[in-house]
Amino acid sequence: MSFHQALQQAAQQGTAQTTDPISVNEYIDRVAAHPSIAATAHQRINDMISAAGSQPGQHSGETSYRFFAGELFGMDVPLDRVARYFGTAALGHETRRRILLLWGPPGGAKSTVAAMLKRGLEAWSQSDEGAVYALDGCPMHEEPLHLIPAPLRAQARDYTGVRIEGELCPVCRHRLGEEYGGDFLRFPVQRIFLSEARRVGIATFEPGDPKSMSMEQLTGGMDWKAIERYGSDAHPLALDWQGEFSKANRGLFEAVELLKNPAEFRNLFLTMAQEKQFKVPKFGYIDSDCAIVAHTNEAEFRAFMADAKNEALKDRLVTVSVPYNVRVTDEERIYEKLLSDRGGRTSAEMHVAPHALRAAAMVAVLSRLSEHENLGFVEKMKLYDGTEVGEWKLAQIPEIKRAADHEGMTGLGPRRIVDILSGAAEPIGDGGDDKYLTPIMALIALTDQIERMEVPRDERERLQAFVVDARKEIDRLLKDEVRKAFVPAFAEHAQRLLDNYLTNIEAYCQGTNTQDPITKEDRDPDEKLMRAIEEQVRPSVAESAKDTFRQGVLMRIGIALRTGQRPLSYETDTILASGIEEYLFDQLKDIVRVTVSKSSPDPDQAKRVNEVMRVLCEQSGYNQRSATDLLDYVGHLLNR
Repeated sequence: MSFHQALQQAAQQGTAQTTDPISVNEYIDRVAAHPSIAATAHQRINDMISAAGSQPGQHSGETSYRFFAGELFGMDVPLDRVARYFGTAALGHETRRRILLLWGPPGGAKSTVAAMLKRGLEAWSQSDEGAVYALDGCPMHEEPLHLIPAPLRAQARDYTGVRIEGELCPVCRHRLGEEYGGDFLRFPVQRIFLSEARRVGIATFEPGDPKSMSMEQLTGGMDWKAIERYGSDAHPLALDWQGEFSKANRGLFEAVELLKNPAEFRNLFLTMAQEKQFKVPKFGYIDSDCAIVAHTNEAEFRAFMADAKNEALKDRLVTVSVPYNVRVTDEERIYEKLLSDRGGRTSAEMHVAPHALRAAAMVAVLSRLSEHENLGFVEKMKLYDGTEVGEWKLAQIPEIKRAADHEGMTGLGPRRIVDILSGAAEPIGDGGDDKYLTPIMALIALTDQIERMEVPRDERERLQAFVVDARKEIDRLLKDEVRKAFVPAFAEHAQRLLDNYLTNIEAYCQGTNTQDPITKEDRDPDEKLMRAIEEQVRPSVAESAKDTFRQGVLMRIGIALRTGQRPLSYETDTILASGIEEYLFDQLKDIVRVTVSKSSPDPDQAKRVNEVMRVLCEQSGYNQRSATDLLDYVGHLLNR
């Protein structure tokens, strides 16, 4: 679809949001056929999350919800708690009378969770499954079933399968009598589409200057022109109906920094959550069905929870801690998203070399981990990221996390890291705007930033040590990158090495000798060669497991021959490939070091470097500048 076609389709969707009114009887029949039409706010959000589906999370016992995929990473545990909150509330339990409060360190994506729920509701209400209907002209877009008198509600529940809660708002009650003579079946029903911009079913409130804040921002106030018109401030149409509680009805209310509000404002939230009502002077309690999602930083949360005066509101909260992510791979994805979201610098203008984001992610994750008596920080980082370390298995992660209940609540936040990375990028050429970022640039910038941080000296030294740890890991990755790029230039060497290995393990397993290709003399299998390659396989093959491993290789050869597959080769056997590459790179280390270090290489060396540059740029994601920097840096490492 072209851009202009997409514009046309979007324009048509906009006009499609105006629908013809239907009767109350027709609405009731639709509800009977599809009860979700008359869902409560919590049920609607739960349906939206459930419709996207879920799958097992990264770690044992965790669940990942597809609704949040693509924007939130490494948050399976808190997002599961959020989903469970809505699931329980949707069943009608007392949870629906609680405020969902997300708390954690700054930049932990608390507001992003709320934003996704709001955007999701907007899209959900435009679908057939998420259709929402309201009384036509109601300033609170009220549930039409509120028209049904109390004596008939039990019968209505039997017919529709929906329990009716709540009464008509003052405006609709007035209109019912004045415009329709009390005949509620004449009241038109209109489909609505939730929208934060149009203030339909989605509202947001954040505290401001206490001197200028007014509770009418939540409840609504008087329309003075209407008072002149109707002659009374007690007339339903004398209210302006602009309060956030009115506008959030049927959907979601986001309370930004809830705990920073004055006590009298927090009391309004308490009543709204518990009673599903709010009060306006001169009027009785007004029903409003909305899910309140609040968020706050850890400092305010702990101060609030420690104050005994807040017991009433504390009892109305379902709290979910939202720590920083502690998985390196997910942290990289967070940086990719944050960098791509920044309007001033797009991916087309900044080339990010492989492992640049990973280098920063390692430092960030290390800074957030809690100490474990039998597991080092680097090993813990690797384990969380899906790599088993020594005797530690992935299945033990839940146990490790339970022993570190405050993990992820401190450390370097993603927003700070992305700011550092944006400033670390260097120009690709003279006079151009395009920039590039390498792992070493990222680590140098982090080191400089840590030295300038206004934190205790011990904390700076701790963070600097994590940069050193990350650099060691990155050095291994970069040498591995160059190794992989060099090996194709020695592909024949790699295949001959594999053939030699296979010849030796076949003789070993059969208890026979090998034959020298030149002298034709019988020789014992080359144990040194076999073990040298097996020790480089990932994971490494232990001495006690070598027989099983070798027999397994021969078995794969037999299966390949029997099924007519390609014979075992360096390129097709991924298990042996890593061992072959590592062994070959170690054997050719001197050649690689000389090749990448020479400022004036001979023709053979130049040809080899050009091939390596081609592989790095075409297959590994580098550009000419970052590939040159990589070879220079690895040459420096090999010369040390």
